[in-house]
Amino acid sequence: MLRRSFLGAVGALGTSVVSAPAWSQASSGPVSDLKLVYGFATGGTVEAVLQRIAPGLQGTYAQAIKLDSRPGAAGLTAARQVSSAPGDGSVLLTTPTSSITLVPQIARGDALRQQDFKPVITIGSAPICFVVGPAVPAEVRTLRDYLRWVELNPDRSGFGSPGVGTGSHLIGAALGRLAQVDLRHVAYRGAGPAAEDLMSGQLPAMSMLLGNYLPRAATGRLRMLAITGATRSRYVPAVPTYAELGFGLLTELENYAMLMPASASTAQAEQLADLLRKHLTRPETVKALAEIGVDPVLDTPEDLSASLSREFGVWREVVEKVGLKRA
Repeated sequence: MLRRSFLGAVGALGTSVVSAPAWSQASSGPVSDLKLVYGFATGGTVEAVLQRIAPGLQGTYAQAIKLDSRPGAAGLTAARQVSSAPGDGSVLLTTPTSSITLVPQIARGDALRQQDFKPVITIGSAPICFVVGPAVPAEVRTLRDYLRWVELNPDRSGFGSPGVGTGSHLIGAALGRLAQVDLRHVAYRGAGPAAEDLMSGQLPAMSMLLGNYLPRAATGRLRMLAITGATRSRYVPAVPTYAELGFGLLTELENYAMLMPASASTAQAEQLADLLRKHLTRPETVKALAEIGVDPVLDTPEDLSASLSREFGVWREVVEKVGLKRA
């Protein structure tokens, strides 16, 4: 477990922090101390999203903000903690929505339900991409090249992901099943460690979120071969979508959402959503999220609830077609 203060996280971005106005303890609005829980190791996209969102809540919603990393079970550990937290608005979950819509479908034990949370807002969305590193020969330039190379080199068929049950894991596993190529999944505790092994050549390939690729793209050591989404990403326009390459099932984007415990009030969720929508429309926030390949989504709690229901059905179809077993 690693706890990081909000000021330390923002300082890592090189962002100056302006003293926030003091809120009266008698105030019925903003909370005094806010804990932003996320379910992955530090150094990944979820933490990076939080670092860009937390400034919008400083002073307007909370006096003090702490980022709280609770990695484990593809985000399920953190989600369970928040689902049972007090509904006073002092504990929030920031998570890829696949932790709520996909992981419970394949995880052993008690499954979380969408009803265990009060939806607040979809912070943004990002594609999942398939990337190879220096362990894969330079002449492998396309996804078809890679699949042929794996068939000839089955001992190098490993692909990494941030963990079992993540959207990145399922997309990579589905690629192998649909292409009828034996891709071996290598699970990590977060995208950061996996990406470092990919860069060093210890891991041949990785199914990762775009935000984990972009900061490393300038090194020239990584090659992106495919990306999810209905259309190509504006951040990597030369990279074809899975659908273009004949894998039409693999279009789902990863969404980052803010959720409260189910016991929180609708008024609390709407107030928080209003604050975050304002923050997400600021040019500096849009620019900061673009650095990690995330496009803001300005929805409402009701919109997010409907999106989670739709996404559950999409992932269920993929799980059934891929035949992914419970972990």
